[in-house]
Amino acid sequence: MKRSHSCSHDLDRTDLRILQQLQQHGRISNKELAESVHLSASACHERTQRLLESGWISGFQGQVDIERLCEPVMCIATISLNDHAPERFRFLEQCIQNMPEAISAYTVSGSCDLIVHFACRQMSRYMNLTNDLIQTVPEIGHINTHVVLKQSKPFAGYPLKELMPGLTASDRRQS
Repeated sequence: MKRSHSCSHDLDRTDLRILQQLQQHGRISNKELAESVHLSASACHERTQRLLESGWISGFQGQVDIERLCEPVMCIATISLNDHAPERFRFLEQCIQNMPEAISAYTVSGSCDLIVHFACRQMSRYMNLTNDLIQTVPEIGHINTHVVLKQSKPFAGYPLKELMPGLTASDRRQS
């Protein structure tokens, strides 16, 4: 995960409420956002711009309902390396970065080294990707694949009110 030199102490409760609202309602108008955090529209706009410019908001994107477009094969792969030298990890991570079908990846501790979420048009494409990966990174000792049958809980943003002690009980009720 990307780390910033800034810390959450640079944010006040209103900033946190703005972040929470934008995360949950990315298309909210500035007027509605201002009302929800009890600011004037101009003050809310200034704060939102400051949050954007200082990197607290990394961007905005629409969430595509992929199943309306196609029926992708979703796989979660756990990858283990035989060689744990830092340069091997970096090389594997770079290979994953270059795979468009790898939609998220995490370097982890435990029984595997990397967990990768793939979205492929068909299982044969996933097999080709993993075979190519094994050929490119011979230090891969094992790839364990879990085919996703259904998504039980989609990512809906980070639980800011649970992660940030600066949000009071009254702030939590407002969202």
